[in-house]
Amino acid sequence: MIIVAGAAPRVEKHLLKTEKHCFHCNNTSRWVLQKTRHFITLFFLPVAPYKTDYLMYCPICGNTIKLNKEDYEQKIRFEAEST
Repeated sequence: MIIVAGAAPRVEKHLLKTEKHCFHCNNTSRWVLQKTRHFITLFFLPVAPYKTDYLMYCPICGNTIKLNKEDYEQKIRFEAEST
C-alpha cells in the first residue's frame, strides 16, 4: 500500500488600491497583500492547515513586511470600504 503525503501552500493575493512608498527601492506603487495557508496533503488533496503567513510586499523589488492576522484583516476591510 502506498500513501502519498506532503505539504502544499495555497496563496491569496490582493492588490492594494492605495499607493505606498518603498524605502528599499525608492519607488511608489500599489503593494500586494498576500495570505499563504500551508496544508498537510494526502494524495494531493489538502487535509489540514498547519500554518498561515500574512505578508505585504512591494511588487517591484520584493521588499516584504510580515503582518499579523489582525493587521491583514484590517487592511482588507479598509480596501473593501474605499471602493
